[in-house]
Parts: sequence; structure tokens; C-alpha cells
Amino acid sequence: MNIHHGLPHFPSGTKRIVTTGTFDGVHLGHQALLSWMVAQAKSEKAESVVLTFHPHPRKVLFGKDSGLELLQTMDQRSSALSMTGLDHLVVQPFDLDFARLKPTDFVREVLVEGLGCTTVVVGHDHRFGAGREGDVELLRACGEAYGFNVVHIPAHIEDELTVSSTKVRHCLQDGNVTRAAQLMGRPFCWTGQVVRGDGRGRTLGFPTANLSATEPDQLLPAEGVYAANVTIDGPLHPVPSMVHIGPRPTFDSPNASPTIEVHLLDTPSIDLYGKKLTVAFEQGIRSVQKFDGAEALVAQLTQDALQARKLLGYGGTETNR
Repeated sequence: MNIHHGLPHFPSGTKRIVTTGTFDGVHLGHQALLSWMVAQAKSEKAESVVLTFHPHPRKVLFGKDSGLELLQTMDQRSSALSMTGLDHLVVQPFDLDFARLKPTDFVREVLVEGLGCTTVVVGHDHRFGAGREGDVELLRACGEAYGFNVVHIPAHIEDELTVSSTKVRHCLQDGNVTRAAQLMGRPFCWTGQVVRGDGRGRTLGFPTANLSATEPDQLLPAEGVYAANVTIDGPLHPVPSMVHIGPRPTFDSPNASPTIEVHLLDTPSIDLYGKKLTVAFEQGIRSVQKFDGAEALVAQLTQDALQARKLLGYGGTETNR
């Protein structure tokens, strides 16, 4: 898949099947649509093209009031889209000038002149242009004027689209990372950079890497303890891990800020400070709990580690703390 950062960098072509959207999560519904589109493009000897936007339009339009809870960073989205077999991904910088494009201008400047579309694939509720004033009927009228086809998403794909980014978010907000993975076709991944912590985990025999979000608008699963596979600074071999999200009530005050801590189960103690960790959440283990003291907490962490290894398929003992 070729990635193009903005319309000016997109080459001219003769036959393009195009669809547009944010595609956050690239879940099974998205995958069904894109799989159909890729197959259709091959049958027509055309190129398949997705136009997406960065930053997210709501971030530009509403700023701090956007309420964004993204499922993926832009890099994660690009990687997931590349797995669908698309020919081209165009990442259009989204700003207020772009947001002001009238629907007819969007069709002419973006779909026709920018992407060279010969077919545009849309859903029944597709809206576009300033104020989301453009609809499918306007798009069809523009298609007749500019000579491109408008294809409504086939009915069997509409059924697949009952899988939605919203449903995935609800699963994560409930802590059901297993169901979220089923809807996405892959585990939910969250990326953070390792920052300095208080070092308490090391004194307990369970050293942890404290993470700060690399994408502040990316959603975190609900508070709890999870089994996860973690990669360090890129697509390296995943390390079995357990992850704690939330407050640490055994030691911290009730008003302490929640933390995201990762304990690597099968890696000797190394300095991870400043590195990026990508956490692939596999399954929940338990909720956040307050224990009577360090001894009770260590006993529970030992059980958590055994459970995490079992869930991740790495046997029943913990080694290399």
C-alpha cells in the first residue's frame, strides 16, 4: 500500500475506486467494506483508494471540547489499513480551510481533481463537505456532471457494518478487551512512552514501566489488571506482560492520579525510560483492589502473573522479574 500525505502528493491515474472516512479501529465492518472494494478494483483493473483525515476533524472543529476517544493512532490506523490490500491511502491534513469546503467544491477539488475518482463508494448515510451538507443524492448529481459512478455499499456489507467503532469503544470502557478484539479482528493496542515512576514496584519484586500516552486522545480500557503482549520501540517480538490501569489504592491517597503500569514477565530488568511500548490487550484478569499491605499485594501480584502467563499461553510460572 502506498501512503500519500496530502492530495498534492497523490499521482494521477486512469481508474480509481475511492472511499472516504476516518476508519478509526479498522474493525471487521471496515474490513468487509474494504475487502469488497479491493476485489472490485481488481476485477475492473482499477486502483483502490482510501482518503482519510489527520488530525481527526472533530479535534480541529471542537478542540478541547471534541470528546475524542480514538481507538488508534494514525500510525496504527495506517498499519491496519495496509493489511486490507488497498493500493493507496491518502492522509489529508485537516484544517479549518479544508473544513470550509462546500460539498460541490469537495467533490470537484478532492474526489475528481485530487483523487481522479471513477467510482465513489459510500454508505446510505454518507455526509460530506462544510456542515456535512452533502449527501448521496448530491454526490450522484455530481457524478453525472463529472463522469464518475456512485456505488452504495452492497447489502451484505451493510450487515457487516453493524460492527461499529462505537461498539468497540463501549467494550473497552467496560473492560471487555476480549470482545473488543473480536470486533476488531485483532487485539486492541495502546502506545505509551515510558516515564519515571516512584520505583515501588521494583522494591516489591515486580518492576513496572510507567506509561504516558503518545496519543492523548486515544482511549484506554477501563481500570483493572490485564494480560497483554507488549512490544518495545517497534514491531519486535512481543513480551508477555501484565498491565495495571488506574489508581494504586494500597499505597496512594484517594486523590492520586491513575497510572498505566506494565510489568514484563519474561524480560530481565532493563532501562526502558524514554522507550515506546505498544500494549496489545488480550484479556482482563481482575479489577483494581486495595490490599492490607505490601505482603498481601505481592501475593496477589504473584497470582496475577501466573494467570497472565496462562492466558497468554506461556506456561504457569513467572521468571525473569
